[in-house]
Formats: sequence, structure tokens, C-alpha cells
Amino acid sequence: MAKKMDSVVVLLVILILGALIGSVIGEVIGALAPGGYVEAIFAKGISPGIAPPAVLDLKVLTLTLGVTSKINLASLIGIVLALIVYRKLKW
Repeated sequence: MAKKMDSVVVLLVILILGALIGSVIGEVIGALAPGGYVEAIFAKGISPGIAPPAVLDLKVLTLTLGVTSKINLASLIGIVLALIVYRKLKW
């Protein structure tokens, strides 16, 4: 059971790193080619999430809950490459 949980944690870490690296690469490509089709394809994306964040005011304590992510083509490519790396590393 512990080995399976370790595998899930490693998978999540690799996926998050793949998305982050892909997103950074997309931003760099967008900065190098501003205003063109390359920027529109790689740097522009969607931002699904809770906007504005949900606020729970209990008068003594205020909780603000919100999650937003930016997904672009480069981050999706990074996730796919991270999955490939994970499958190669999986013993």
C-alpha cells in the first residue's frame, strides 16, 4: 500500500513539474515571438478556476478559498512529456 502511495505522489510531482516547465517555455516562446501566431498558439491559454474566490465570513474568522490555473499548449506538452518520463522511470 505504501509503495502505491509513493507512486501516486511521484506521479503528481512529475506532472506538476512538467506543467510548470511547459508553462515557462510557453511564456519564453511568447516573449521571443510577440504578436504572431506562435504567441497565440503557445503563450495564450485558458484560466479555469474560481474567480472571484469564495469568501466565508464568520465575523471571528474569514476564509478565502480559490483555485486558478493557467493552461496553454506548452503546459499540455509539458504534461505529456512528464507522463512519458514517468512511464520510463516506473520500475
